[in-house]
Amino acid sequence: MKTPRRPETIEKIKATILDQALDIIAREGLGNLTMRNLAGRVKMTAPNIYNYYSGKDEIYLCLVVQGFEMLQAVLHEAGDSQKGRKEKARAMIEAYIRFGITYSRYYDILFVLPTPKYNDYKGTPYEQLSATELRISMKIADMAAQAIREVYAQPVEEDLVTRRLIQVWSLLHGMISLHNSKVAIYVAEDLESIYSRSIDELMELIERL
Repeated sequence: MKTPRRPETIEKIKATILDQALDIIAREGLGNLTMRNLAGRVKMTAPNIYNYYSGKDEIYLCLVVQGFEMLQAVLHEAGDSQKGRKEKARAMIEAYIRFGITYSRYYDILFVLPTPKYNDYKGTPYEQLSATELRISMKIADMAAQAIREVYAQPVEEDLVTRRLIQVWSLLHGMISLHNSKVAIYVAEDLESIYSRSIDELMELIERL
């Protein structure tokens, strides 16, 4: 009779499975995440992986939830580190860029790769898990929108807040994507200085009524 694995051992195995799955998705795309492919990475049989996860969809969604939780924590910490309205927004912008560059594999599955979203899981056994991902991502969007509202010294229309959110997000996404693809370095060597100046200009855009 086999001795049951200790809870910490199980969590370590699950973390290894997720990390290798993340690498496969980031390097080869979600379509290449198969139990057979993953089994070779984690040195176990494909059927054994089912003792930890029900399939590739659960693995993928756990990664997405994990990624959004990491991003939420990073932005929350950045916002709480500042008291001034403008300083708070700037700190969150800087934190978003750092997250996208430091955790590029997570950033790719959250915002770059054509991976399934909540609507794709409606009516499936994974709808509830996907709903968790949606809830966290919407909290992040609300957090960002609130930071933008607080920059203004007066009440503003929600349409303006939404426009600024999309504009800033699009610019940051472009900066991160060009950095991670190693394309931007061919255009400019001092990217850190350019990012800093670009954030200054983004703050001016946010403040503009």
